Amino acid sequence: MCDIMELGRYILVLALAGASVACSGPSSHVRHIPPAQVRGTISVSKTESPRSAATHSKRSAAGLVEESLHARGIRFGTDGSMPALFAFVQGDFARIPPDQARDGDVIFFDTGTGCSDHAGVVESAEASGRIGFREWRGGSVRHSFATPKSPWDRRDAQGKILNTFLRPKHMEDPAETRYFAGEMVCAAFRIEAR
Repeated sequence: MCDIMELGRYILVLALAGASVACSGPSSHVRHIPPAQVRGTISVSKTESPRSAATHSKRSAAGLVEESLHARGIRFGTDGSMPALFAFVQGDFARIPPDQARDGDVIFFDTGTGCSDHAGVVESAEASGRIGFREWRGGSVRHSFATPKSPWDRRDAQGKILNTFLRPKHMEDPAETRYFAGEMVCAAFRIEAR
């Protein structure tokens, strides 16, 4: 019974995708993430309007990054999840060392279950190695910092924040729990318009 329902859902998604392509005409500029790359999900290629992309970013970290990329003319569709976003970025853009990130690049964080847990868009990169990034966390857009060269330091000697807390501290946390953005940076990608 479950297999029949899944098959029906898949056929419906394919029919909707076909209708979308038929209505929009040829769209070679839209990148599609095949379902095989995103385990357990079905991905439909789509181009979001700026309004729908803005609404999407208010709901997730992946949406915030997608909105940023769409605003720069990079067209693609995912299922809105962080693993699908990671698969797209990894497949289409050059991976760089996190401490070489610059304005407009995308950085990913491993908050405990893998490198596609969380993401942000780089807003600034200082010679000291401190990266300023925009992220969606706790129900709002935040401007945060990560310093991969000093991952365990909260502030520098002058009191400037080097690493934002990506996770609150709890009494019951194991000793190895990571809290700072610099500890959790796991990948960075150079995003350049094609």
